[in-house]
Amino acid sequence: MTKYKHEKGKPRAEQANDGRISREEFFKGLIHEFTNMLTAVIGYSELALETVEHSHPARSWLEKIRSHTKELSLMVRKLTALNQKSETNNQQ
Repeated sequence: MTKYKHEKGKPRAEQANDGRISREEFFKGLIHEFTNMLTAVIGYSELALETVEHSHPARSWLEKIRSHTKELSLMVRKLTALNQKSETNNQQ
């Protein structure tokens, strides 16, 4: 079990509130899990796009899914950078 998983069934937010994990660790874990989910959605939408005919009605929806999840992925990278900047400032 990694440090990003729930501790004995307790949600990560509760662990952060209890002071068992730092706010930074809470956000690192959250960002990590969200990134994993986005990667899966992007990958599956790309696989589906490879198999769906260009004329298929679902194709435009798959393209939107891929596009929006890539945008979300960029937002997550920005949040990661913001979190790292916050950690650096807190250490000084």
